[in-house]
Amino acid sequence: MKYLRSFAMALSLCLLFATVCAAKIPPEARQALYKAQMLMDEQHYDAAVAMLRTYMKSTTEALHAQVYVVLGGALYQSGKKKAALDVFDQGRHAYPNNEFLCFNTGITFYALHRFTEAGEYFEKTYALQQSGKPELLFQAGSAYYHGKEYHKAARVLQRLLTAVERPRKEWVRLAIHALIDSRQFSTAAPLLMSYLNRNPEDAEYWKLLASLHLDQEAFVQAGAALEISLRLGKSSPQELEQLASLYAYQQAPLLAATVLARAYGPSPDQGQALKIAAMYAVGGRTTQAVAYLDQYGKNDSAQLEKGKVLYHARKFKQAETVFQALAEQKGNAEARFFLALCAWERKDWKHARSELTRIAGVRKYRSRAQGYLAVLKDLETARMEADN
Repeated sequence: MKYLRSFAMALSLCLLFATVCAAKIPPEARQALYKAQMLMDEQHYDAAVAMLRTYMKSTTEALHAQVYVVLGGALYQSGKKKAALDVFDQGRHAYPNNEFLCFNTGITFYALHRFTEAGEYFEKTYALQQSGKPELLFQAGSAYYHGKEYHKAARVLQRLLTAVERPRKEWVRLAIHALIDSRQFSTAAPLLMSYLNRNPEDAEYWKLLASLHLDQEAFVQAGAALEISLRLGKSSPQELEQLASLYAYQQAPLLAATVLARAYGPSPDQGQALKIAAMYAVGGRTTQAVAYLDQYGKNDSAQLEKGKVLYHARKFKQAETVFQALAEQKGNAEARFFLALCAWERKDWKHARSELTRIAGVRKYRSRAQGYLAVLKDLETARMEADN
């Protein structure tokens, strides 16, 4: 893992520092550190720990910071991370400005899943360095983010992006996520757009932009971003359905129908065919809606929907043909109700009364049928009075 690699790098830097600055390390400590390094190179970590502890108990020298660094490193490598943390803690009390002890404390906290504390120590390490390494701010932001401290992660990562002229892609990505998860949408949006201007092929981040726009109820922008993302990468039916919903919300039903057709492929099931036909119908494409239902909708519910499409398009004679077949073959009460409505629209009062009377006893249609029948009775009374 990258954090463990960073830890190993820190240890090697410490040991290199001990070699270069050997004059500053007491003679016994220098010898003990050399032996410990030989043992650790052979992965004899417990032996290195025992040897260093013996030295620390027996020496009259002031313990050098490197002793704590290497002892903690040997404990860490042997799997004793809590013991390593205790050693690094002792070392920091003696040498509070030692960047290697501070950094390795952060690494150990991270390995123990104490992410917030890890982030704090990575930040402290950055402050201790004469020219802080930007990677430390990224590690701090990553630790805070893993600990769900999103505001802290956003703060550190924004500092990182400001400090570096050309930040790495993964730094910008994590900053975007931290800003969104800390609900700093107004700051996240321009950063995300800037990222996409430099990386326009990144489909996942176009999806993220779409999600950000959805959270802000900017549906037009959300639809545009989602369309780009789905054109760039592999799209799931669920994502295409989401895009179709956005188009339908924007009163663009024909676009919604086209996207749904992409989502469901060449062999949509019954329910999917109904959804596509409904969008064509809302868009005024009655012929396409009917053709779609004829091709993919073979059961009664599809035929009933076909009749409704024709009815709402005011093609009453064609609608009646569909409803009549359903009413006669299946005894479909809803089909009879729409037969009555078609007759009503054509002012064929006799036929309308006949169909309404036949369904007046059906609970679902009783009140509506009776309402229409009452109107027909009033019309008939008015005609009779006019004739007299």
